[in-house]
Amino acid sequence: MIMLLTGTPGTGKTIVSKLLARKLKAKLVAVNQLAEEKNLYTGQEPEKEYKIVDIPALNLEIDKIAQEYRVSDYWLIFEGHLSHYYSPADLVVVLRTSPQILNERLKKRKWKSSKVSENLEAEALDICAWEALDIHSEQAQEIDTTSMRPSDVVEVVLEMIKGKKISPVGGVSFLDQINF
Repeated sequence: MIMLLTGTPGTGKTIVSKLLARKLKAKLVAVNQLAEEKNLYTGQEPEKEYKIVDIPALNLEIDKIAQEYRVSDYWLIFEGHLSHYYSPADLVVVLRTSPQILNERLKKRKWKSSKVSENLEAEALDICAWEALDIHSEQAQEIDTTSMRPSDVVEVVLEMIKGKKISPVGGVSFLDQINF
């Protein structure tokens, strides 16, 4: 069983995925770390100081890992803001957070203001959520983590796995919280 845990940077993917992997006894793969280890880049964006990931090459690496889990009852979790580009998946969870909270979190990372602004706009415009929906349709779900503890987010994901909770993309909107 394959789960993709995605969302704008700062939404809680890393902590939630670690807690979730522990609960599910799942294998966890950090997609950003995989891209770094395999040097899956096509270049660098100098102004915002990030490397440009080669998505097709990343998907090939993810697929190599996913092959052994496709027919098992064990969960494999791919975590990262690019994970939703991989297909197929049994469940895609997009973590969402208010741009106001994200702004505080991303500034603590000492990111350039242009990089912070780009990510706040991406969250306000639902970029990860709509891309996930476009690629995965009904497997894509979203959770507003703004006022939730990571352990509470894990419980919601577990309810999604059991089929007791659905939260389709489109129910969370932060458009009113950012000035363009």
